[in-house]
Amino acid sequence: MRSTLGLATSILAAGALAAGAAAIKLPPPPSLPAGWSHASINVVVRHVPHTFTYDRGRVAAVSPTSLTLREPDGSVVTIAIDSSTIVRLGGREANISEVRRLDMATTVTVDGGPAALVKVQPRIGR
Repeated sequence: MRSTLGLATSILAAGALAAGAAAIKLPPPPSLPAGWSHASINVVVRHVPHTFTYDRGRVAAVSPTSLTLREPDGSVVTIAIDSSTIVRLGGREANISEVRRLDMATTVTVDGGPAALVKVQPRIGR
């Protein structure tokens, strides 16, 4: 039940963001099995279809306009970043410039756009 509720909350928040709602706090990604690296979820929000894409991996490269992740399955994915991207580093709001190689990151994109959310867990000892 908790997993379903988290998923529903995440979908509704991302849907509101995609629909042009004012700034909202996006919840963490839904509960997924251990070792997950990529998930796409298709939903309909207010009669409009949307795709939410979640990616998780170690930061391989970071710039003001993109974040490259090496996912647990070995694939490499580059996610666009823009001024509307919310970055959370260790639970606090941060700037993309604070993200470092080898940090663990989870991203949420809506309809193939730039990341709506980048949640980063800094590596130990950084």
